[in-house]
Amino acid sequence: MTDQTAMHSNDANDAGIRRRNLFRAAGAGAAILGGGTLLDACSSGLKGSGSGGGANSKEITIGWVHPLTGSLSGFGAPDEWIWQQVSRTPQFKKGIKIGGKTYTFTLKSYDSQSSATLAGTLAKQAIQNDNVDILFADSTPETVNEVASQAEALGTPLVCANIPWESWYGNLGGNPVKPTFKPKYAVMYFLGAEHLAKCFIPMWSKIGAKYGSDHTVAAAFPNDSDGNAFRSVFPPILKKAGYTMALSSPYPDGTTNYSSMISQFKGAKADFFTNAPLPPDFATMWKQCVQQGYKPKLATVAKVLLFPTDAYAMGNLANNIVTDAWWVPSLPWHSSLTGQSCQQMADLFTSDGHGQPNSNISNYTLFEIAFKAFSQVNNPHDHDEVAAALYKVRLPEALAGPIDYTSTNPKTNPAPGVAITPPVGIQWQKGTKYQLEAKVVDNTLLPQARLTGDLKPTFA
Repeated sequence: MTDQTAMHSNDANDAGIRRRNLFRAAGAGAAILGGGTLLDACSSGLKGSGSGGGANSKEITIGWVHPLTGSLSGFGAPDEWIWQQVSRTPQFKKGIKIGGKTYTFTLKSYDSQSSATLAGTLAKQAIQNDNVDILFADSTPETVNEVASQAEALGTPLVCANIPWESWYGNLGGNPVKPTFKPKYAVMYFLGAEHLAKCFIPMWSKIGAKYGSDHTVAAAFPNDSDGNAFRSVFPPILKKAGYTMALSSPYPDGTTNYSSMISQFKGAKADFFTNAPLPPDFATMWKQCVQQGYKPKLATVAKVLLFPTDAYAMGNLANNIVTDAWWVPSLPWHSSLTGQSCQQMADLFTSDGHGQPNSNISNYTLFEIAFKAFSQVNNPHDHDEVAAALYKVRLPEALAGPIDYTSTNPKTNPAPGVAITPPVGIQWQKGTKYQLEAKVVDNTLLPQARLTGDLKPTFA
């Protein structure tokens, strides 16, 4: 283990948060922000007592499990910057008054290294050793599901993001078809697999209307939590919309030869292609598709090519591939903490030297939800009270979009603890300022987002 630098959140401006270093965790260690002394995240010795900072502590400790390194690191790329912004807000800089006391915030960051097993281990460490008051987890089932399982089992409030709600809900024991189960400690915001199908269909129809269509969609879904959710959800939605699926057999993550499924797709003469693989797997699969002559009129992918660095890494192979985006600068949302707009936040991200905005700037809303919950409790160290307060959170304005856990509207809240933030369709097109630029080409599910480009075929 290694010691990491710690600082109070209200000193973040002066200290600069030691860019790119402070948020890196070594092994199962953690970067710690807000503690005020040098700390070792692995040596607390405290075992989960049910109160995060202790009954007399005036610190609220947030633990954040996220992939900062490994194959999913694109998801965690903006997280250090997000904490910089949050720590500068009046609410987090000055602390929060609860019951006549002022509580400051401490953030402990845990790098899952894109490992599901490590994510669960770190969640357990955060709860039992580091005594967090609330947990955050985000970015795919590989990170979130194990953390959610630990939080529910060990009784710790948790806010999750960036995981299809069906995967999250099913992992905790709920049935997405009959969503009556209510998790006790965990809530989440994001989209569902059905939203991706409904996001992609209008774009297939647009391309088909212009270039012709056999209404056949090649689909390659892996044998993992996301793949299984997509395999269950996509077929009935596509059938209702008049599309037939050429669905490959489930394949294991890490597969290196996709020749058999490519032959299947070519034989089906599928005009459209969709999948939801791990990012390295897609790079291999797509290269083989092009080499073996499978060139669909439109490729629409999920879980990959979500972020600029992933698109750049594929070079010309990423040209005109479509994916989803749950957050874009052209959305009209505002921070509940500062009133800053999505565009202002995106511009700040770019001016701070991070290039094109990353959709996971929406992780900012993890902190908005947590602050709102803590503002409604009498004891921020009481896990049951904080968990109950999460279900009372209603944010008409938040950077990721409106969040309301009190709603029972199935369109916005399909299950207890779930708040939907719908996606838009974005396409990676040759850019002028950047090698590839993400253009908003379809806003069917989120008409509030301004279109910034015209949809093009992946291969004409």
